[in-house]
Amino acid sequence: METKNITLHQLQNWMQGMLIKGSPSTDDRKVIEAVVNHSQRLSAMRHLNIYRSSYIARLRACLQNQFIALAYALGNDLFESFADQYLDSCPSESYTLNTLGEKLPAFLEQTRPDADLEQKESWPDFIIELAGFEYALSEIFDEQAAGDFTILTPDTPDNLLKVTPVLHLFSHHFPICQYYLDFLQHKEPELPFPEESYCAVSRRDYKLGLFVIRRAQYYFLKSMQEGRSVKKSMKYLAKNFEFKIEDLEKIWPEWKRNFITSGFLCV
Repeated sequence: METKNITLHQLQNWMQGMLIKGSPSTDDRKVIEAVVNHSQRLSAMRHLNIYRSSYIARLRACLQNQFIALAYALGNDLFESFADQYLDSCPSESYTLNTLGEKLPAFLEQTRPDADLEQKESWPDFIIELAGFEYALSEIFDEQAAGDFTILTPDTPDNLLKVTPVLHLFSHHFPICQYYLDFLQHKEPELPFPEESYCAVSRRDYKLGLFVIRRAQYYFLKSMQEGRSVKKSMKYLAKNFEFKIEDLEKIWPEWKRNFITSGFLCV
């Protein structure tokens, strides 16, 4: 980069490149000496390295705040190792750090230690699912959606009910939601064994509600999200998952109360 007549925009782009870059080349060092002031005690390169270390540490801390359960599951040292590799491979390209971890689940998938082995280990699958779930939670928290919904009661007619726009449903191969809830409650959960699980996440007044739900409830709510009414969703469950309509009708009042209390439904 020519240092004569350099614009502020060019300087900002160069500085960002130096902060997220690995070892500087010989040409980079010449530019650093020309752009960054040295002092009696520190060279220009040393000044830049101190700033770069602080910058990377801040990004790493942001990642740890966004993936608190993942950091716990991996342990601090291993999480920092993954974070540094990720930040080097996928540097921040946004004005906001809210999206810093957007590519982390895909990065963990691409760099899993057993990627070339026919017999895969299960713990990387858990780590990848947990990372994807935590990032999804941050997106749900920030998403734009109307927050004023009519308060429902168990007497609200079924034909008026629909799923709230801020309800998100998840299916996992591990008990991800339960693990996350156990972590938040300081239960120090161990790495779980594979187990099919389902959960729902709702948001009310910018507070997230996380609920472990049953398989039938997941597909029932999924059906309503696709635009089916309560009655048609019951028929959908009966047809595709071998439920009996009469059994669903019996259990529905309990489901309805729980769904309303949890903020899953609106009119």
